[in-house]
Amino acid sequence: MRLIWYIVILFIAYGSLYPFNFDLSRPLPADLGAWLLNWQQRTIRSDVIANILLFIPYGFFGALTIQQQRKRHLLLSILMMLLLGIVFAFCLQFIQFYLPSRVSHAADALLNAVGILIGIALAAYSNSQRIQRIIPARLRLAISPAFLVLFLWIGWQFFPYIPVFESKQFGQSLDTIVNSTWSLVSWLQYVLFWLVFYHLLQRLLGTDYRISFIISLSVFLLIVKLAMYRSQMGWSEVTALPLAIIMHHMISQRWMVPLLAISSVILLLWETVYPLTFQGHINAFQWLPFDDFLTGSTWYNLGALIEESLILSSVGYFIAKWWHNYRAAAGFLFALSVVITGLQLFLVGRYPDITLVVMALVISILLVRLRAMQTAH
Repeated sequence: MRLIWYIVILFIAYGSLYPFNFDLSRPLPADLGAWLLNWQQRTIRSDVIANILLFIPYGFFGALTIQQQRKRHLLLSILMMLLLGIVFAFCLQFIQFYLPSRVSHAADALLNAVGILIGIALAAYSNSQRIQRIIPARLRLAISPAFLVLFLWIGWQFFPYIPVFESKQFGQSLDTIVNSTWSLVSWLQYVLFWLVFYHLLQRLLGTDYRISFIISLSVFLLIVKLAMYRSQMGWSEVTALPLAIIMHHMISQRWMVPLLAISSVILLLWETVYPLTFQGHINAFQWLPFDDFLTGSTWYNLGALIEESLILSSVGYFIAKWWHNYRAAAGFLFALSVVITGLQLFLVGRYPDITLVVMALVISILLVRLRAMQTAH
């Protein structure tokens, strides 16, 4: 777990300091104290959400690491981890003074602290025996590879996480559906991801729910999604849901796992190498990872990053369940990402970079480590 925590810290520093165009000659603000005491929040929602989300994994995996080490003064260790996280956040904000492409603001460190606290709370919920005893047995969720995939599914489904329970918001969301264009690719993707959700729900809660419950839960989730700020739900998702429910009810679990594994691989290949049109020259390769996710629209990039993470984790998880071997599945996921990146060097209209390989490696490590934690318990 410590390794995962270190990887999280590395990714936070990378995302905060990208694109590393430091200008050390840039002067600090005339009144540094005024900057430190200026706690006025930004009004851009994407910045608020991004700064909170960025540090949730720090608090989550940091708390699990401390608990795994079984330290005598657990609460004191958690407080020290929180304090170090806040200091880390302030240091990143200070370093951003020397990045002309960044806008440094001390208030961001407070948002980062909120993210750390949320991460600690999530770790306490998922790993505290006292809390678990309060929760009904059917609703208990343990840290596992399935939990990771479900967590990414929730993140993908309900992005940007801002509920607006007003009639105006529902009206705008319904207008978005009416004016949307149906897409076969998106439709198949939604069918797959809803099937992933139904399988994970059954797997984690250990209950084969009736179709009436599945329908009610699905409709409830759609209503919640309609209330989300900037809801992008369209005809593709609405029409995919009935087929997903029918397939979940009709296909046995024996065949569902290989179906989801193969479908996830096909979706990954479709998104990364289709159409397979080769060219005579080699495309330029970008060695800096996450270049596409760290420039441009924060809203779009966060959504795209979560979606790609969900696809990769689905490939790794369902291949592991099919083969009954998480290490072999992790090796397959990493090798597949290398092959895809290699193909993109010769495909028309592709811009290959190291991002897919890095993401596949990190998700592979997460799946294997979480599986080890699950079997240890």
